[in-house]
Parts: sequence; structure tokens; C-alpha cells
Amino acid sequence: MASLPAAAPSPSRSRLTGPARRGRVVGVHPSCVYVASDPAGGIPEVVAVETADGVGLPCALRLGLDRAAAPFAVVRVGHPARIGNGVLVAGPLEVRVVRWWAPPVVQPWPGDGPREQTRKQLAQLLRDVPPPVDPELDASDLLGRGPGLTPAGDDVLAGWLLAVHHDVGLRAATAAVLARAATATTALSAVLLREAAAGRGVPAAVALADALGGHGEVATALTRLLRVGHTSGAALAHGLLRGAREASSALVAA
Repeated sequence: MASLPAAAPSPSRSRLTGPARRGRVVGVHPSCVYVASDPAGGIPEVVAVETADGVGLPCALRLGLDRAAAPFAVVRVGHPARIGNGVLVAGPLEVRVVRWWAPPVVQPWPGDGPREQTRKQLAQLLRDVPPPVDPELDASDLLGRGPGLTPAGDDVLAGWLLAVHHDVGLRAATAAVLARAATATTALSAVLLREAAAGRGVPAAVALADALGGHGEVATALTRLLRVGHTSGAALAHGLLRGAREASSALVAA
């Protein structure tokens, strides 16, 4: 069995160091493997293992190898898995937690919310970036919309959740999305939506959220985000724009 050291996300410490739970491999890509544990309370938990040049999922164990080393070549969807006691096993692959890393968290926006100038700049830049789904659909219509382990509609909602993370006035709407996500979309998407609600996401998405608040360059952050996945980057960006608009509207109404 191949055994590799990894850095694990600190928010997942209890899940990764607790008693071992069985599961299975639900997704394999050159830069990432997804493992779903057997459901606890009816809801499976998903943990990812990524290469060093992966996108930086907040629920991922990070290896010190790039995808060129093909560390997941021996792993197949459906392989039995096990998570716990500081070890993740996916078929013939064993990953050991040797240190922890902290996923980036969206910085608070100024007291008056996302800056109008940066919000308008993002809207202008996205005019030529078609969204994979209509980002203005109701959350209930976006959840689970589209194929794959992370449907495009969920990516839009993840961007929205990152944008409204610090907005107290939208907490009820956030809670409603998370409650439905447990049964309305894939297990991986449900995990990533919970992470987004906590202000955590792939570094490129968090960087764009920060730029909307004046912490960084919007154009530079957007270019980086659009490189994520085939459609995920665009969906996250449109979700961030929607969230920025709603956060601003909520502040004006207050």
C-alpha cells in the first residue's frame, strides 16, 4: 500500500483524528480524490485529498506532490475507504496526517459593505463571462442544478455564501440554504456549502471576495478564479457578485 504524508485542514481535525469510519471513493481526478464516509445521522461526510498544485479545497488533505507524479493513478471510484485516527485510506492509497493547514477565511468587508466601485468593476468584467446557470435563480432552484460532484448551481451558491458570510442580516437565508443542501444536492457540495457559509473556500474565491471589500485587485483575483475547473470559477464569481449586491441592498434597507 502506498503511504503518503499530508497536511490536513484544521477545521476537520475532529473528523480526521476521531474513530475510524468506513466509506468509499466517490471521485478521482488527476489532482484530487474524494472519499465519502458512511453516513452518520443520514448525512455522509466528504474529505478530499489534493496534490500540491490542486485548487485548495478547504476540506482537502494536501500532498507534497504535484499531479505530474500521478499519486492517484492506483485509485478507482468505488474503492473501499477509511477515515480516522489521523489516516485516510482510499483503496491502495494511504494518506497520513503529519501537520495541519488553515484554509483562508473571507476578511470582513468595511462597515458599509462591499465597495460600490469594486462591485461595479466585477459586474463589468463578468459581462463577457457567461454563467453556467442563471445566477439569479432562487436558492431552491440552484441547489443541485447541473451534473457532477459539484453542480454549477451549488458553485453559484458557494460564491454567494462567501460574499454574505459577515452579513448578519442574511444569516436566516444562509441557514435555509444549508438545511436544504443536506438532502438536495451531492454530499461533496453540501460539505463545500457549509465551508463557504463559514467563510472558507478555494483560495482564488476567497481572494475575489476580499478584493470586493478593498483587499486586493478585483481583475487579478477574477483571472485567477476563472482558471478553477471548467465552469466552477465562473459560477463562483457570479455567485460572489450576487452576494455582494444583496449584502449592499440589505445594508441600504437597514
